[in-house]
Amino acid sequence: MPESQYWLMRVDKRDLVEAIGTARSRPTLRRKGGGFEPDVLLVACAEGLSVRSSNAAMDIPATGAWASPIVANGAMLRRLAPKLSGPAVELCYETGRLLLNGTSVPAREA
Repeated sequence: MPESQYWLMRVDKRDLVEAIGTARSRPTLRRKGGGFEPDVLLVACAEGLSVRSSNAAMDIPATGAWASPIVANGAMLRRLAPKLSGPAVELCYETGRLLLNGTSVPAREA
């Protein structure tokens, strides 16, 4: 089975935008060095997918499979998510890249 089959979920775009926005809001971020923590964590949960920062976890409905936590730059995702086309977003992780409806950003397993 190809690696991408282990990390493939479909979510509502509005839910994803809201979850990333909450995870990236100032009260939910921990200070790290001279600024705020840069990354968010994408984790499977009972409802589907959880978008997390140090002090927040937003669980959103999703279908598919998510094998293990994936870390990606939260600020980049916050800017990108609202610009994705369509009402749904397909998330897929493959060897250091997180694909959101075909748009690729750097990511890693946590």
